[in-house]
Amino acid sequence: MIMQAVILAGGKGTRLGDLTKDIPKPLIPIAGRPILEHLILLLKKNGITDIIVCSGHLHEQILDFCGDGKAWGVSIRHSIESTPLGTAGPIIEARELLDDDFFVLNGDVFVDMKLPPLMEFHQNNRALATLVVHPSDHPADSDVVLMDNDSRIMRLFHKPGRDVGSDVCSAGLCVLNKKAVALFPKGTVMTLEKELISRAIDAGQVYGYSTAEYLKDMGTPERLRSVARYCENKARGIAWILDRDGVINEELSTSKIVHLLDASQFRLIPRAGEAIKLLNDAGFFVVVASNQPAVAKNLCTEEDVHSVNSRMEKELARYGARIDAIYICPHHPEQGHPEANDPKYRKDCECRKPKPGMFLQAARDLGIDLSLSTAVGDKTSDILAGKNAGCKTILVRTGYAGEDKKYPVQPDQTAQDLYEAVIHHA
Repeated sequence: MIMQAVILAGGKGTRLGDLTKDIPKPLIPIAGRPILEHLILLLKKNGITDIIVCSGHLHEQILDFCGDGKAWGVSIRHSIESTPLGTAGPIIEARELLDDDFFVLNGDVFVDMKLPPLMEFHQNNRALATLVVHPSDHPADSDVVLMDNDSRIMRLFHKPGRDVGSDVCSAGLCVLNKKAVALFPKGTVMTLEKELISRAIDAGQVYGYSTAEYLKDMGTPERLRSVARYCENKARGIAWILDRDGVINEELSTSKIVHLLDASQFRLIPRAGEAIKLLNDAGFFVVVASNQPAVAKNLCTEEDVHSVNSRMEKELARYGARIDAIYICPHHPEQGHPEANDPKYRKDCECRKPKPGMFLQAARDLGIDLSLSTAVGDKTSDILAGKNAGCKTILVRTGYAGEDKKYPVQPDQTAQDLYEAVIHHA
């Protein structure tokens, strides 16, 4: 799939005050790089090397910084507006350079997401436009959307300043079809969401792509600091490694061993979704590492465990939260179960907690620094595994609340639940 992207880099950044007095907003540094460079690197990482940068205000600095893109191994062409044309006008101005479908990124929105699935979603729906959407904590000054059950956007409220019955907002990244801009002559002054995309909505050809991946407007000093913290934590490889049952979701029983085998039985612990969303927004990797011995006991299959995990991810998505990686240990060392599963599961493995195998694998896969990371669990095996991996440990008072007492180990901290752990220790 050959893909192209347009970066809108013409904004003045007036909300950032003196920060944009002498430099254009896309060149404000975040974690040692201008946000424009972060976007270029994101595009290259996703296989997109054909980039058009639209600029106006202080465009000489944009031209000088980007050049032809060879410094990053991409091709950059420039479209410069001589007079302000709004957010859609520069795209219309560059239409001879455009592919049939192309990404549009705002130069003041930091993005950390996978882009090919978005393009596939857009093309499968034969859309004129597809907006990336997610729940927002500031819907009043965002572009709020209302969608039907097929993800078709029915209405868009441009910075409504009031409650319109939804907090799902355009996240500042979209895919456009060239037909959406072909009808307008060069020199047209037009906004992207309020005018161009709203017209496509009237035609019933705009969709919303929901994701819990990270997109953040950095157009105010507070949001700029939030993005900077995200980048710094991500670069340092800091993770929160969570047990599943008893930390994220409710245990079915703590008086006897009862395994969660059916996705329909999955229930999030109150505030767990909000807690994980806070970790996501702060730039921490969020990893689940969970013993699942029911597989070895032949009570379920690995596919059943994955089904429960899929349910967990869907429930968390309701809060705009996501898990970066999930690791399970399906093994059990005991041999005496009458209905024991395939012998490959009945072994003393390196991944079953309190051994740190799942932690070590996560560190290799994601580039995590375990010495800077935190392990959270409700059992002593979780705490000992975290210590064996070199992590800071937190015991939560949900689930077993450490009352299993299988291992003589003390956590570094305790908390009532995952939310309290995050609020006080993240």
